[in-house]
Amino acid sequence: MNVIKFIVTSSLLCIVQCKDDPMFSGEGSNVTVVVGRDATLVCTVENLHSYKVAWLRVDTQTILTLGPHVITKNHRVGVARLDPQSWALTVRDVRPSDGGRYMCQINTEPMITQTHILQVSVPPDIEDSSSSGSVLVREGDHVSLHCAASGIPPPAITWRREDNSPITLATHTVGKWSGEWLNMTAVQRDMSGAYLCIATNGVPPSVSKRIMLHVLCKPSVRMSQKMIGGYVGETVTMLCKIETYPVPVVYWTHLEGRLHNGSKYQMSVSSKGYKHEASLRVTELSRDDIGPYSCHAENALGSAWDDITLYTLVTTTFTSTSVETTKHEVISTTVNPHTEKDEERTLKKDFFDEDNFVVVLSQHQMQNLDVSPTS
Repeated sequence: MNVIKFIVTSSLLCIVQCKDDPMFSGEGSNVTVVVGRDATLVCTVENLHSYKVAWLRVDTQTILTLGPHVITKNHRVGVARLDPQSWALTVRDVRPSDGGRYMCQINTEPMITQTHILQVSVPPDIEDSSSSGSVLVREGDHVSLHCAASGIPPPAITWRREDNSPITLATHTVGKWSGEWLNMTAVQRDMSGAYLCIATNGVPPSVSKRIMLHVLCKPSVRMSQKMIGGYVGETVTMLCKIETYPVPVVYWTHLEGRLHNGSKYQMSVSSKGYKHEASLRVTELSRDDIGPYSCHAENALGSAWDDITLYTLVTTTFTSTSVETTKHEVISTTVNPHTEKDEERTLKKDFFDEDNFVVVLSQHQMQNLDVSPTS
């Protein structure tokens, strides 16, 4: 009977004592904060009495705070008692290295602890040194573009073309592509341009890198039209479309002679990527300007040319003899026996015998023919 009484008494005493011992209220927290902001971990303790609460960094076993005092020399660490039961550890201007496990400890015997986790989110950042820059590749070869990015959590990489054109892969085309590597086979000149590598991980802002792909290709030349006409004394402009990279040397020839910029001939070239447009303006058009013109493009990969024929347009005017009568006398003129058509036919024959690039039009033909010279 005495044994039973002792056990009951001991149990009641233990219950009273255990109830008064310090204990943690709730579980350890898991806090996520974006780099550069402040993070707060809260440890709630019941029945603290005269015991002390300390915060430690688990991975380095560094004591950060003890009671209301900061022990570490890290000026970004602070501690505050929010209420009689809550002790808050604050890390200001959080850095990626601040992420990890933190321990709230009470100096009981044996001591009791509670673990809290701080996760630091880092916006994505593209690593230029590990990513592709400007890339040169020959037409028909394969190419791989690489984009490396860091961040917490690890970023996802998406590719797209800056002008929103499709991306051509080995067997199909896509609007965008996911992954660190963008592999393209048998590249063609129309695949040249800017490619955007975009890194995202759910932490704003997303970032992108512009990677230029230059496809080295031989020149191809195409005149906008094969024949062009103009009136004597006016200005004619000829256009030449060129595709090649690198930028070519462009020049024009007329009847095998190379032309030069001046008051008579005005040449210019505009370029955008592998596409170029060359123009030749011929001013004060004369019979000496008629004939074939050639547009030439040359670079280290080869040369090409295309031609256009310039012809002039002239009109014929004829006045017929007239008969004038007055009240007292009649003055007449003798009309040649050949007709206006004969004169026109003779004039045409003379022009064509002299040059094949002159088109002679009568006034009647001009009224029925819609030919607008280029100027």
